[in-house]
Amino acid sequence: MKAKFSAARWCAGAIFDNWGAKATALVLASIFFIVSRDDVTRAFNVPLRVTPDPDRVLLTDLPDAVAVELHGPWARINRLSAKDFGVVNLDLRSASPGPLEIEPSSIVMPQGVLFRNIVYDRVDLRFDPVIERDFPVKPEVQIEVHADYEQVSTLVRPPRIRVRGGRTALQEISSLRTETIERTGVSESVEVTKSVLLPREGVAFVGVPAGERPQVDIRLMIRPKYGERRIDVPLPVDSERFAGIPSTYPVVVRGPLPDLRRFEETASLIVAEVRMEAAPELRPPATAVVVDFKMTDQVPAEVRARLAVEPASRRFIVRPLPQ
Repeated sequence: MKAKFSAARWCAGAIFDNWGAKATALVLASIFFIVSRDDVTRAFNVPLRVTPDPDRVLLTDLPDAVAVELHGPWARINRLSAKDFGVVNLDLRSASPGPLEIEPSSIVMPQGVLFRNIVYDRVDLRFDPVIERDFPVKPEVQIEVHADYEQVSTLVRPPRIRVRGGRTALQEISSLRTETIERTGVSESVEVTKSVLLPREGVAFVGVPAGERPQVDIRLMIRPKYGERRIDVPLPVDSERFAGIPSTYPVVVRGPLPDLRRFEETASLIVAEVRMEAAPELRPPATAVVVDFKMTDQVPAEVRARLAVEPASRRFIVRPLPQ
């Protein structure tokens, strides 16, 4: 019993005697454990910042970020975040075609830790040389021309625009489009100024500030359609006196459709004026009846100037009937 009692007193003394000093020692031991905890390895995702090459176009899709693996004390590693690394720089001006290589020296390393590795998607860098080419401008036209008119040509000034970009991208371009020209019921030429549209991503207009587009002047040439009308004109000739002259003669009026429509609105269209003349070339002598076909004054002068009557005159050789 005495031995058991002594052992209990010893244990109690070991726990409670000088308890303040023992508590301090416990705190210090905990701090030492945390500080001296085993080293760990941890990965941080760091954004990848790419400096483009003005003379080459990168054809490869690059990762947005890389994983940077660090090794060091747990306490130090645990206090780090991705923003402590800034960004990883990749300068394509000095990059060579082939596997993507990111130099560890491009990474901002925090103090107190060791660099272990960079993990990123393994891709092959492929480049396309940057070239310049002139392309024809083809306006985007959506117009409805009046039925009596037609579009005959399209003029663009300047007719070609220079574009800069990768050789492969430019090979896929055949022409440049403009903003759409929209009109309805067009009966005269159209003159507009429109911006040229960028044909695709990855190319740029040469000599134009970034974000702006070149402009071209466009002229759509519209003219009236041409047609004709056939009219049987009465001939004021005495058929009893002159044999062989018909009572009517067909003439054709040709010209722009709008003028033909105005021509048809008049009550009296074509008149025949008859004059007589000798036909000495014939034996025995005969008479020539000349009929001139003319539009009446009821047809507006500007319409008469644009229309043509065919034939303008007709010469009949006749002989008087025997008495």
